[in-house]
Amino acid sequence: MVARRQFLGGLVVAAGALTACSEVTSGGDESGGRATNPKSAGLDATALEDALVGSSYLGTGGGGSLAEARALIAKDLASGLSFRLLSVDALSDTDRVACPYGLASLAPMSEEMAAKLEGNEAKFEETVQLAFETLEDHVGQKFAAVILGEIGPLSLAEGLSIAARLGVPALDADTVGRAVPEINQHSVKVAGIPLTPIGAATPFGDQLVVKTLGDPSRAEDLLRSVSVVSQLCGVTDSPITGRQARAKGTLVTESFTLAQSIGEAVRLAKESGGDPVEAARAAGDGYLLFKGAVADFDWRDEDGFLVGTLDLEGTGAFAGQSFKTDYKNEHLVARRDGLVVATCPDLISVIDLESFDGVNNPDFTMGQRVAVMGFRSDPLWREEAGLKVFSPAYFGYNLDYVPIEERIA
Repeated sequence: MVARRQFLGGLVVAAGALTACSEVTSGGDESGGRATNPKSAGLDATALEDALVGSSYLGTGGGGSLAEARALIAKDLASGLSFRLLSVDALSDTDRVACPYGLASLAPMSEEMAAKLEGNEAKFEETVQLAFETLEDHVGQKFAAVILGEIGPLSLAEGLSIAARLGVPALDADTVGRAVPEINQHSVKVAGIPLTPIGAATPFGDQLVVKTLGDPSRAEDLLRSVSVVSQLCGVTDSPITGRQARAKGTLVTESFTLAQSIGEAVRLAKESGGDPVEAARAAGDGYLLFKGAVADFDWRDEDGFLVGTLDLEGTGAFAGQSFKTDYKNEHLVARRDGLVVATCPDLISVIDLESFDGVNNPDFTMGQRVAVMGFRSDPLWREEAGLKVFSPAYFGYNLDYVPIEERIA
């Protein structure tokens, strides 16, 4: 989703051609009369770092770079911005919230595209923020909070950063509960609520509004095409009311809290000399699928998506076994010794065994020691409407979805 996504997966900026950390704009009343909800809670540097680490576990290889996410949050903190979190239950019926995110290919930026951007006088670095403000102008209402587009490092950081810059809290909720390849994997859409109107912006300074869609699936086609010709595209969709946000199945609630809990467990285990992987597994009520070393990997840019495979050779208790994942931005299918052990919409995450951070696709190195973890998806993705857009068959696999807990059993 976020692209989303990204639902677009997080906004990926290549090799210094752009930075996600431009000058901070004023928030609060100075940014247009927004008032901070008194029920929101502050987030300090430790809470933010824990959430970013946890999001690298829930990001399933996508959602943008953890290093860039840390740099963005560090820049915002150094600039004096404050971060706040708001429960969905604290929204009033007439409040309106929306979901901002970056849509981009995870493949490196080409020299040709970098040259175009560098030569563009109207270059705009904060494309996601520009899309957010574009949509506010269109609907004629300031948004009360930011919906986190997906739970992946840079996607999460961008949502938090935009909220802090605009002086509003981030909701303790997102539209996926993880990172995903396409806009179609979007809880608001699955709930039958239009994503439109949608605001969009590019680093060239273009501002667009999609008022309506003839078919909801066209959002992916239209916005992905904009990102392909612009390298990246800031998007804000789902300008829903507080009443809609509180309805069951519209959003994946308490997803920030889950990411923060996993990151906190990893941090405390590292500090105490414990096992961070086991701590993360327990905090997320997940599964250890494999431990091994990277034996091979490949990737390619396919229509704006990063498509590839990862091959592991087992170590320790998994010695003599093999493990393989297929990914489209995020890991979709995992096989151990040729047998499927997990598929989307359940989460498949690769964790580096030195840093204990989640590994972003395709940032592997040969011989790298990793663990593979699995987590259950939010229940909404296991319903018929969710599986229609987020099953192995949707991505072209001749596989039925079987819940991870059943496959492991």
